[in-house]
Amino acid sequence: MELKFLISFFTSMIGGLFGQMVHGSEQPPTIRQPKAQVVVEQTLSVPSFVTSIPAGHYAGVSAPCKNLSEARNSAIDDAVRQILSAVNATYAHQYLDRVSGSVRNPNRNVDDSLTKVAKGIVLGVERGIAKSSWSQDSAGRYVYFILVRYPDKLVSEMRRLSKGAMVVCQLVRSSDGEVELSLSEVNGVAVTLSSVDITVRKVNRHAGFISYYIMKVPKGSQAIYSKAIQPVRICGESRSVRLKLQRSEKQMADYLLGSESSAEAVLRGHDEIGRVVTAKIDF
Repeated sequence: MELKFLISFFTSMIGGLFGQMVHGSEQPPTIRQPKAQVVVEQTLSVPSFVTSIPAGHYAGVSAPCKNLSEARNSAIDDAVRQILSAVNATYAHQYLDRVSGSVRNPNRNVDDSLTKVAKGIVLGVERGIAKSSWSQDSAGRYVYFILVRYPDKLVSEMRRLSKGAMVVCQLVRSSDGEVELSLSEVNGVAVTLSSVDITVRKVNRHAGFISYYIMKVPKGSQAIYSKAIQPVRICGESRSVRLKLQRSEKQMADYLLGSESSAEAVLRGHDEIGRVVTAKIDF
């Protein structure tokens, strides 16, 4: 009995010691560190001719566009805006950035438009492109860069043209069936006049009295006709022009009606870059 008790006690002691040894040898659980995620965004590559613009040049940068064609046109418009500012011209520019769709799938549209007003003239921008390049932003949209050569001499020329032509017309003499006009241009823009619209008006001063007491007569009449003239070019000087009128001599009825005639002449032509020019005079 005592032998069985000793063997059982000895066995339990050995089991406890072995269990402590096995428990002490267990390794602590391994904590896994999250892997670092590296996100490489595409950066916009800006050419040196945009950051360091040579004298006599203008750098145009487009709005982000979905294709290269739109980006190039936007860059040209940007250069035109800068040249218009140098010319002291008037222009209207609209930039609209619209985002539509869901948060996860947005749709972005850019509307970049330039409206050139008649007072602002800029010619030869595309012919003056010296350098160009393009890049893409992080969203994959195209950005275009251009360098335009537009020296101060050309800016001064555009400033002159932007004033527009102004023709001053004065009556020198008037006789039956013919008038002589003196024409001059005062803004330094060459003009060529090649046609004239003539309006002849007749007012019957006694029409009211005659219509009330005797018979109804018209209060007046108007005749309009156009004719070509020998082209007259004006550039920094005055020129004389003679116009033949289709006026008829007064009849007896004209004296009875108290008729008085007047005429208006509108000379038409174009300036040196093709803009329509008119000059008006009453006589």
